[in-house]
Amino acid sequence: MDKKYLRQVGLYVLSVALSLGLILYIGYHLFYGLTQKTESEPATVATVGTALDMDVYIFRDEIPLTVSVSGGSCVPDASDGERVGIGRVVASLYDVSSPDIVARIAGLEQQIAVLEQIQNSTLSVRDTVSIDGEIYDIVESIASAGRQGDGGSVLSLRASLISEWNRRASLTGSGADVSGAIERLRTEKSSLTRSLGTRRQQITSPRSGYYYSACDGYEASFTAERAESMTLSEFRDLIRTEPATAATAGKLATDYTWYAVGVADRDTGRALAAGNKYPVTFPYNEDKTLLLELTRVVEEDGQALLVFRGDSLPTDFTFTRSQPVSILYEECTGLRIPASALRAQDGVTGVFIRYGSTVYYRAVNILLENEDWCLVEMNPETDPPEGHQWLKQNDMVITKGRGLYDGRVLS
Repeated sequence: MDKKYLRQVGLYVLSVALSLGLILYIGYHLFYGLTQKTESEPATVATVGTALDMDVYIFRDEIPLTVSVSGGSCVPDASDGERVGIGRVVASLYDVSSPDIVARIAGLEQQIAVLEQIQNSTLSVRDTVSIDGEIYDIVESIASAGRQGDGGSVLSLRASLISEWNRRASLTGSGADVSGAIERLRTEKSSLTRSLGTRRQQITSPRSGYYYSACDGYEASFTAERAESMTLSEFRDLIRTEPATAATAGKLATDYTWYAVGVADRDTGRALAAGNKYPVTFPYNEDKTLLLELTRVVEEDGQALLVFRGDSLPTDFTFTRSQPVSILYEECTGLRIPASALRAQDGVTGVFIRYGSTVYYRAVNILLENEDWCLVEMNPETDPPEGHQWLKQNDMVITKGRGLYDGRVLS
């Protein structure tokens, strides 16, 4: 047989085989790209703001409740933040000085208050979910305080933990009778109180107001009037003053209005507007967020004194004189989408969406962007780029997929 002929046949067969292999290879990857499953999520409305972190000082009208004798232990007869009338006994002074016993009595009072609240209210089984969350948070806080060697916080948190556990036990029916538990706690409180010796003095409220058991010596200087009128220089001088050292049994806040005052740079101060209300978060108060009105912005030496006013006394709120806050301002609302979904086609930034089994391309106008997500304009007033439509709320944005193009029908 002609060797030349055989060589030609062999080359032909080899070329056919290579061609078929190439076709199969291309077909496989094309099929894989076109049939790969896509993942999507809805474009949802979100509000994002710029946060200003700063330290503030609390200003309000307060009367220190002085005592005529020194030493011993002061045991409150009213709860922090409780409204009291004129002549009400708010605290008692005893012979024996024992901060530990006073702390235990305060913990018992807290437990009694929680159980009385349970006794006088109707709870649903769904409340156990939120109570379990509270218990978990308290346990985490106890562990953190223990690692830091903060024995006082551990003791206080222990009382909170027992209170929440009693709430849950009462709700699920796994605990003892609430009335009996309250009685036992009161008996224990009485026993601890007797261990403090003779009661030397009862402190009464000179007028109606809101009682707080702690004094810091700044009650006479950090007043509401000063918050409404001081300059930035006067504020700096004030926070450097020494506190008064008189013996007290707590204090009386005479009004529900209070102020949180701090200093920011001038540009930040100009980004806020007096008369507007801003959400202010207080980390010392379990990240509680309050809506406070900015009443004054006083510029001086490239900085701005910011004065926020609160017109109510929130429950279980600690009015520590100086505490950090986070203030949210320059809020921006739009549609939040994953940054990984962004694409560019013909010079137009947008995303692919899925409507039924069909893929469409939607243009977006980016407002804010970071590594994980971006905020795009919702219902823009301007017309979209020619041949395109704007992304709309609840459009299913494709976050993963291959071979995507406008009009593609997914298998």
